[in-house]
Amino acid sequence: MPVHTVWRTVVEGITGSMAYLTDKRWNILAHNAEFQTLFRGGRAPSNLMRWMLLDEEARRRTLLNWAEDWARGACPALRQAVTTSPADPELVDLASEVRRDPVAGPIYLATATLHPVHPDGAVYRIDHAVKGPGWVVASAATPLPEIDARFVMLRYRPGPTRPHQPPPLRRRAR
Repeated sequence: MPVHTVWRTVVEGITGSMAYLTDKRWNILAHNAEFQTLFRGGRAPSNLMRWMLLDEEARRRTLLNWAEDWARGACPALRQAVTTSPADPELVDLASEVRRDPVAGPIYLATATLHPVHPDGAVYRIDHAVKGPGWVVASAATPLPEIDARFVMLRYRPGPTRPHQPPPLRRRAR
């Protein structure tokens, strides 16, 4: 399902954090300029899941603690997407590629019993192409009414210390 073009305006207008929008197959539909700077060469991949799980630059350099954090979060999400849409050839092909990969395949199989964790609030180590080593804190949402799209904003925090997470939002007392 196509995503309303207003979301391109929203995503591209965000400053101070990396932001992107994907479809249910993790194809990047829109991103802002800050997101593009994450990648060496300054060019975002066309499919974020393929990049996270199969790209050597992502696994060895950009996504720090890749096997334990990034891949262990991404593999169950991919598996759930295939389970939800088993007739989607793009998702099925991507999962097959990951299973056949000598590095990502064993992690995909080892995480078969894990439930996918929504990326909202996730904190992962990263080596940003421009800003260097640090952390990203994810905020994720589904644009209404586009149930098959994902909006993600990544706030970069430099340094070796995991950023402090503020308490969850609560309704204000009257």
